[in-house]
Amino acid sequence: MVLVADDESAVRRLVALALAARGFVPLEARNGLEAVELYASYRSAIVLVVTDLDMPVMDGFEAIDRIREISPGVRAVLMSGAMRECRIPDFPFLPKPFTLAQLMERVQRALA
Repeated sequence: MVLVADDESAVRRLVALALAARGFVPLEARNGLEAVELYASYRSAIVLVVTDLDMPVMDGFEAIDRIREISPGVRAVLMSGAMRECRIPDFPFLPKPFTLAQLMERVQRALA
C-alpha cells in the first residue's frame, strides 16, 4: 500500500492511478492530518508515503515528522510546486509539475 497525500485532488488522483497501474494499492489523504491518521491505522501495510509539502490543516513537513514518530524508518517521496528543491535526509524530492516517469523514478529510489 502507498499513502498519497495531496490537497490537489487532480494531483492526488493522478499519482494514485499511476501507482495502481504499477501494482501498488494507493490510499489517499487530502491533507497531512488525514495522512497521519491513515498511516497510524494502516502502518503495517504501507510501504511508502508520497506527500505534498504544502497542504492545509497540516503540511507535509509536520505530517512526515509525526509519521516518523510512529515509524522512524518510513520511506517517503516529498513533492512540492512551491519549492524547486528540498533537503530532508533520506527522502527523494519531486518538484511539481512532474512526469509519470519522474514520479516512478522517485518511488523506486525511495523503495531501494
